[in-house]
Amino acid sequence: MHGVLFFVLKELIAMNDELYQRFDLTTHLDHCEKVFAATLETYDVLAVPSFENVKAQGEAKPALYWTLISAASMHCQSLGYHRETTYRNILSGKADNIRRLFWTIYVFDKNMALLLGRVSNMQGVKIDVRHPAISIDPSRRAWDESFIMGIRMAEFQDRVFTDLYNPATSIKDPSERTQFIQDLAPDMEQWHSQLKQIDPEGANNLQVFNMSRTNWDISFNSTLTLLLHASSTTGEELQISSRCFNAAHNSLLAHLNSFPQYQSSKLLSDGEYFNWILLFSSLTPFLVIFLHAISAKDTQSIELLAQVVRSFETFRKVSLGAERLYQICATLTNIAEKLLQSQQLSVGIYNEQEDSLRLPDTPGDTSMFHAEDLQNVLDMDNGDEATSLYATDLLNEFLSGEPFLWNRFDFEVGNGP
Repeated sequence: MHGVLFFVLKELIAMNDELYQRFDLTTHLDHCEKVFAATLETYDVLAVPSFENVKAQGEAKPALYWTLISAASMHCQSLGYHRETTYRNILSGKADNIRRLFWTIYVFDKNMALLLGRVSNMQGVKIDVRHPAISIDPSRRAWDESFIMGIRMAEFQDRVFTDLYNPATSIKDPSERTQFIQDLAPDMEQWHSQLKQIDPEGANNLQVFNMSRTNWDISFNSTLTLLLHASSTTGEELQISSRCFNAAHNSLLAHLNSFPQYQSSKLLSDGEYFNWILLFSSLTPFLVIFLHAISAKDTQSIELLAQVVRSFETFRKVSLGAERLYQICATLTNIAEKLLQSQQLSVGIYNEQEDSLRLPDTPGDTSMFHAEDLQNVLDMDNGDEATSLYATDLLNEFLSGEPFLWNRFDFEVGNGP
């Protein structure tokens, strides 16, 4: 009860509802949050996964969030919410709410599976439940259409992981992987075009609806970057194409466009933006642009990295994970700036005409970057040796074809970065 009230009150306050103007909802909000948190620490939270899902995400703990999403998925499937036959004897209004619950958990499951590199809890071969109906009410129609588009994006994310990053399929012949990417990329681009065509006229909370378009831009370009990055592993070399660079560039620009809008609207705090929007996108775009910056000696890419890092400063104290994200990205940006100033040769072979990067694979050596090299660039007197070592591990893990890096920013209270 207190969990539901907490988020209802939070929305009323954010939207400056009439009730917020008449009553001191902030005091009630604080009370509900305290009772909510205390109850979660007392009872088995897996019994109410939807509440704990929100709590886990609010504390920026993706691994715990995944555990609880998995529990929610299990509950839904145990109750038969994934089968259309379950809804035959349920009143239409309640049935639609259950459908929305099921598909919401489905979207979270697929999204987090891709970001964390986990196998999805919801297998498509078992699901035949229809999508929620799209309302004819103009105030709800655009929101309903966007929800259906969110389900479709989740399906794309599932295909990216299942067909390209799943250990069972990652060993496919390079030509098969390339063909899959060439087939899926246009479908995703068509999805993005269709999303933009949704008519918002008459939509409820139009300001929120318009800002949500930037959320989708971040998610789309982040997922597209992961898709195109998967083509880089051929067994002989690592190749990052101009299309991958472009998708990564657009993803970071989408964040820089989105974040100021949320700040000025005050609908979300900086911490909530980090937890609810940034954590739902991959770190891959930042690393791809870092590689572009140091290989092409591109000042615009370096400035883009610097702008992103400056935006991260506002929520770096939200959690230990947020602080580490800031430190790592700031370190990589510093490295890119130093390499440009020194005109040192960068890793790999950059093709200026094609705007692509080729990183030859050295037999027996899985490391492209070495901690001492990065530390030398930063200068031992001014650099953070631990952060440089961590950045090295992160880059090498990314280039190995396993770009599931949010696990590295998941901390329990009391653990230092």
